[in-house]
Amino acid sequence: MNRRTALKVGASVTFLAGTGLYGGYRLLPPGRSRTLEGVDVLARRLYISLDEDQRAETCVAYDHPMRQYHNRGVWGGGRSILFGFNREQRSILTDLLYAGLSEEGRERVPEEYFSRWTGVHLMRVLICGDPTASPYQMILTGTHLNLRLGGKSREGAAFGGPQVYGDQRGNERTGLPGNLYRDQFLLGQRLIRSLDAGRKKEALLEDAPIQTQIELQGRHGSFPGLPVAELSPEGKVLAQQLVDRIFSTYPPDDVTYARECLDANGGLDALFLTYYQHGEDGEIPEGQVFRLEGPGAVFHFRGYPHVHAFLNVAMDGDAPLSVGEPVGNNPAWLDHAGVKALFETALRAETGADLAYYDESSVAGRLRPGLIRSGDIYSLESWQETAEVVEIRGSNLSAPLLAVLRGQAIVPDSDKTYTVATTTYVTNDLREKLGRIDTRRPGPMLRDLTIAYLRSHGFPKG
Repeated sequence: MNRRTALKVGASVTFLAGTGLYGGYRLLPPGRSRTLEGVDVLARRLYISLDEDQRAETCVAYDHPMRQYHNRGVWGGGRSILFGFNREQRSILTDLLYAGLSEEGRERVPEEYFSRWTGVHLMRVLICGDPTASPYQMILTGTHLNLRLGGKSREGAAFGGPQVYGDQRGNERTGLPGNLYRDQFLLGQRLIRSLDAGRKKEALLEDAPIQTQIELQGRHGSFPGLPVAELSPEGKVLAQQLVDRIFSTYPPDDVTYARECLDANGGLDALFLTYYQHGEDGEIPEGQVFRLEGPGAVFHFRGYPHVHAFLNVAMDGDAPLSVGEPVGNNPAWLDHAGVKALFETALRAETGADLAYYDESSVAGRLRPGLIRSGDIYSLESWQETAEVVEIRGSNLSAPLLAVLRGQAIVPDSDKTYTVATTTYVTNDLREKLGRIDTRRPGPMLRDLTIAYLRSHGFPKG
């Protein structure tokens, strides 16, 4: 079972377990009000209604690193809505979901394959800051959803930060039949089909990046693919329509600011267009995974096996959303092996283990150069992994760990018991990467451990 399947099953089991404890009226999600109040008004009403326990679990400071966190459409921080709020509060939260969307968005997001029956009940809500005294942001997270409410961030990020949306319909089927966002795929497909052979070759890349890799690169970024500026007039019209369709889910005021951000960074012509032939789930049908990226914007549409889509837009790509305490200055971009090395160094240093192992396939994004804050690490480690220290006898170490020892000019001792710092995911699902485990000891979350390491040691100088 891969992580995606596990998350899906986990959601179903959680809900079914809940139906055994709470029946009837409580489980039915509230309907939206006929007349919706604005997000600010609803946010204040909810905030004022919270009791001490609710506030402790739901609310964090505006500069808490969770405000920067985004994922692939699973639960984030905050409090469970079904079990954490009374009926009146859940009605306010339902209205907040609808008020934070455009008219078109209200026909899509609440109709997501899993959420259409459960409404807000299988979501969590996090409140950053105080809605009665701006700035603030509310974040609803659930299956295929990371929805920010409250407008642009203090740092100038459109929508307050990255938005995530998706839908399960058409799973593993060419053409995404029945999917709520099939129109976006069809526009993307029309665009690639409009390209001549030379432009198509430039736009079509072999391997798709990890879907959560939506960090803004700024004016000096490196953007693969085909410049939108080089599209034919027909192609530019399609590209504009595609951006318009992506924006159409969100409130007009938020979209107006997002367009201002695009214009400030060179407009549509400053974006680069890419399509991909292969992803983590195998060969990609024509046009089902595409990306538009420029100095201050990333639109990533992963339409295979089903839709996970991401948008990240800001006024200044050179000063992107970065929240929380400063933890060090990163000298250069880190991705794949660089992120793996950072996590392994932190794991080993903070636990005192002999060895460390972090699986490179778990890397969820890149870390930009410059001043790094704790929120950047929360986004980099968006799996919300827990660290573990395991004990393995030298004779039972895996080949990769034996290679690490030899790379350090250490002769493995078959009789010695080695400690290995890793993650719960690896110990549960990738044991062959470690060897035969004798004991396990749980630790802190990997993101917290990494922040502690950087706070003490910083980044390497070169």
